[in-house]
Amino acid sequence: MREEYVEVGGRRVRYIAGGVGKPLVLLHGWSFNADTWVESGIFPALAKHYTLYAIDMPYGAKTKSERFSAPRREYAEFLRGILDALGLVDPPLVGPSASGEVVLWYVARRLPTKAAIVVGPVGLAEELLTAVAEIDVPILAIWGERDEISPPSNAKLLRGKRVKIAILKEAGHAAYLDKPGEFIDVVLSFLKEFY
Repeated sequence: MREEYVEVGGRRVRYIAGGVGKPLVLLHGWSFNADTWVESGIFPALAKHYTLYAIDMPYGAKTKSERFSAPRREYAEFLRGILDALGLVDPPLVGPSASGEVVLWYVARRLPTKAAIVVGPVGLAEELLTAVAEIDVPILAIWGERDEISPPSNAKLLRGKRVKIAILKEAGHAAYLDKPGEFIDVVLSFLKEFY
């Protein structure tokens, strides 16, 4: 596992990389950063199956990247720049909460990815939902049963022929941190189908 920086659009972006296999990109929720994936044990578990890139997005309370404010759809374009700088063509993307919205905008803008995994995504505006419903990209949407920020009832808003929903019992908004073992199992099972 290594910590590195890449420059994108004149801004320094921090990421943590490691593992073996095909690439998988992990983003973080608003209150976290790339370290959260390592501290939770999720990074080392997934690194047995994939080469991981945990990216500190330029937003949120604890990012170690150079910050800037923008609408989430613009962060999706910035994410494409990060992936280009890392030489990643179309890796699956994992995004909880605010990053879930960024990942959905990424998909909605038809930027290249093999799949999208979102956890308790916020900002599910009708424009975003309509665009996502028209995309032929596998999407796994995970909610915590006790999520009070983006309740699991929001699952019915995500439409599309390749959308799968998973509800983690007794988990809150950060369902991946509340139930990391179950989260890992669901993600590996989903990705194994096509990646």
